[in-house]
Amino acid sequence: MTEIGMTIAICTRNRAPLLLRCLAALAAAEKPSSSFEIVVVANDCSDDTVPVAERFADRLPMVVVAEPRGGLSHARNRAIDEARGRLIVWLDDDALVRPGFLRAYAAAMAASPRCSIFGGVIVPRLDGEPPAWLLAGLDVVEGAYAARRRATADVFADVDADLPFGANYGMVTDAQRRFRFDPELGRRPGSPFAGGEEIAVMRAAIAAGHHGCWVPEAIVDHLIGPERQSEVWLWGYFHADAQQRMSAHPASLLGRLKAGRAFRRYRRARTRMEPREWLKLFVKAAQLAGKAGVRPDL
Repeated sequence: MTEIGMTIAICTRNRAPLLLRCLAALAAAEKPSSSFEIVVVANDCSDDTVPVAERFADRLPMVVVAEPRGGLSHARNRAIDEARGRLIVWLDDDALVRPGFLRAYAAAMAASPRCSIFGGVIVPRLDGEPPAWLLAGLDVVEGAYAARRRATADVFADVDADLPFGANYGMVTDAQRRFRFDPELGRRPGSPFAGGEEIAVMRAAIAAGHHGCWVPEAIVDHLIGPERQSEVWLWGYFHADAQQRMSAHPASLLGRLKAGRAFRRYRRARTRMEPREWLKLFVKAAQLAGKAGVRPDL
């Protein structure tokens, strides 16, 4: 296998229209001086993902492969097997790179040889016609949309630090092959809110002595479709995230009582406060309900 500078890996499942926009942004981006490839992994797809990806073969150095085992971690591991780049940059299929994205990662890899992990900036972009309350309070809930904002190229070497998210980060391929993705983590059929597979990999690498650095010029706009702009969806996200963190701890009666009180406070505030204020109560209520293992009706 001939080694090249960089692999951009995109794992996708039955989201051909989003993939089309993602690849169009990559095709329009400024190209680095070093060689690169785009690896698209079609994860158990039944739509026209493969022909959509192949449509870009005359504009991008494309590799398109199918991974029949459903689950994001399986798809990521397949991308590792296919990658020829010295750096693998992970990009979600609903992320639109800004013009300097490719050059930024190539420059960061050249300038920071001691770093094995590279984190890019993720800016949520609400698609369609989002509700007014979400526009007004987006900063309160943008964690649900994988927001990551960094202005400086800081180094991180602590497992408890704020780490990059899988929508936009890179890892030196030799290190990435050592730290593969756990199929029990990450989104998979029947678990739409599951995640954390990339965080587990980065923490393992950092614990083994690897360092990371932020790449503030590597920016993507993360498309948030209408299906993820409702209170029901946001509740599901924050509830599931808290539940995963508490999976090893049994729920208590006190926890359920706290969750109930927090939910009632949110419901009262919903029509009395500005969106930023009631959304703070909403997030707290969802997290407490997740920890307590209760699911009140919205």
